[in-house]
Amino acid sequence: MSKFKLLNVMKVKQTKNLIVKKTNQVFFLFVLFFSNNLWAQTNVYDDIIAISPNHTYLKAAIDQQNLQSALRDSTSNLTVFAPTNAAFDSLAAALNTDIPGILALSNLTDILTYHVLGTSVASSAITNGQIVTPLFNGNTLKLTKTTSGNVFINQAQVTTADVNADNGVVHVLNAVVLPNETVADIALDDPTNFSTLVAAVVKAELLPALTNPFSSLTVFAPTNSAFNNLATSLNTDLNGILALPNLEDVLLYHVLGNETLSTELTAGNVLALNGKNLTVSISPTVKINDADVTTADVIAENGVVHVINKVLVPSNNTNIESINSKQLTLYPNPSCSSISVDIINNVKYEIVNMYGVTVQQGEIINGFISIGLLSHGKYIVKVKNDETLFIGNFIKL
Repeated sequence: MSKFKLLNVMKVKQTKNLIVKKTNQVFFLFVLFFSNNLWAQTNVYDDIIAISPNHTYLKAAIDQQNLQSALRDSTSNLTVFAPTNAAFDSLAAALNTDIPGILALSNLTDILTYHVLGTSVASSAITNGQIVTPLFNGNTLKLTKTTSGNVFINQAQVTTADVNADNGVVHVLNAVVLPNETVADIALDDPTNFSTLVAAVVKAELLPALTNPFSSLTVFAPTNSAFNNLATSLNTDLNGILALPNLEDVLLYHVLGNETLSTELTAGNVLALNGKNLTVSISPTVKINDADVTTADVIAENGVVHVINKVLVPSNNTNIESINSKQLTLYPNPSCSSISVDIINNVKYEIVNMYGVTVQQGEIINGFISIGLLSHGKYIVKVKNDETLFIGNFIKL
């Protein structure tokens, strides 16, 4: 081979080697870029829960149950309702245990997956009365969006909404929700008999109270026929019933703040959650006021339901002071431990019992009033802001 041809061959080989080298470099850079992009994807576990100082107990529970990979999945689109450390402390106290005791619960995985939806739901997409199925499908979650914009998941309030990651969204809760069968579920599971009652409960924003797993309630549940009869007697329809200005008062007149089986009912008066008396008669049949108990002792984990054939309507006694005041909005209502007050902070409040005795005074802090030390019953909150008096009623469970 001539020297000239040899040089040409060498140049061709060098060019091919350079092309291969450049191609390998481009491929390496592509792989590196693609890998970095995958690594850079955020997820609800690593980038929100695991780094939150307020969610160390939730992280410990997720880690123990090996649920991290499900929350890291870049192909998922999740909604996580994330209870704070304080929420887990409250759960531990309610169960008479501690955090190690919570981590030892046999149904801990069910509880954790009950807090997760398989789709991403922003707070703006939540509507009042939504019923959604979480990853744990043993029970639904009941969503409440109040007229003032507060959002509740069962009995737990969303305190921080819309913390976003690439594979979903986290909403922070102030309580742990449990997949317990509640008195609300009994009505929800039987739309043939209780669809109107459910609609009324949703309209009155009472789902948070009825889904509290640690309540102890007795519900006298009117059927759809009972509501139809009430509508007829008032010369209206079901929409008219739902528009009643005293709808909440009517519904709370059907609830006792303790669990009372039919065998425990005695003739006489019992106090309903609206602060008014119901009259119980047991002979020859069981009646609540003039309504017959047609089905007794439908047991839930937070109380009992007795089906009645008539809507109970409380007498209309209006407090004169309330006429000359503005309405104070309180949530959740009823409540066990605290109430959110729809008014500015750093103003004085007074709580009065149904006998007119002041039982608690203080200052509204961060929009909440603690009611944990109050006895069960109905109370009035009074707030004086400048020259305006605000009054609201609530039930302490």
